[in-house]
Amino acid sequence: MNHAATKAVKRGRPRSEEKRQQILMAAMELFTRNGFEGTSVDDIAAAAGVSKQTVYSHFGSKENLFGLAISTKCKQSGISPDDFDLEVPPERMLQEIAQRFMQLITSPEATRVHAVCTGSADTHPELGRIYFEQGPLQAVEAVARYLAAQDSAGTMKVENPQHAAWQFLCMLKAEDQMRTQFNIDRMDEASLQAYADDCVAMFMRAYKPRA
Repeated sequence: MNHAATKAVKRGRPRSEEKRQQILMAAMELFTRNGFEGTSVDDIAAAAGVSKQTVYSHFGSKENLFGLAISTKCKQSGISPDDFDLEVPPERMLQEIAQRFMQLITSPEATRVHAVCTGSADTHPELGRIYFEQGPLQAVEAVARYLAAQDSAGTMKVENPQHAAWQFLCMLKAEDQMRTQFNIDRMDEASLQAYADDCVAMFMRAYKPRA
């Protein structure tokens, strides 16, 4: 490859990545606003300012793009292994994880996507699988890795990190998420904080290191 061609390739890579991000951001906006069925690849392409073929060349299918939109939303919310600081005392880090998780699951976007996947479970079961694998399961696995690291460090005693992660995150869902799903007035911030702190305290008592 000559020098000019090499420079063209180098210039093309950032542009290709920029288009990919444009498509992903447009898809996240449309999926959370209009649902899966209410969003077409044509809609996504138009919103991103690219061709329909460009969407397919980057993501393969609307289903793949839907899954990536969900996983990206989780990562943006700080629910990934790279966002958990192992140097921070576990009780403080779990309090931070609790706040991030509760904010994520009660956000308007997450509430709408959850409703879409639940409502189409019979007619489009693949959407539920995608949502489960790219949303809840990713969050559980991220927390499980964190708990396994704390177990290895001796700061907590967690024999089954996967089970413990499910316990922790499901405990946090509780009343406020249900209120959000049914469009009922949410709990006030003080009550939310008190509930999250109680969950963390209970969890730490259950998994404190053995003497």
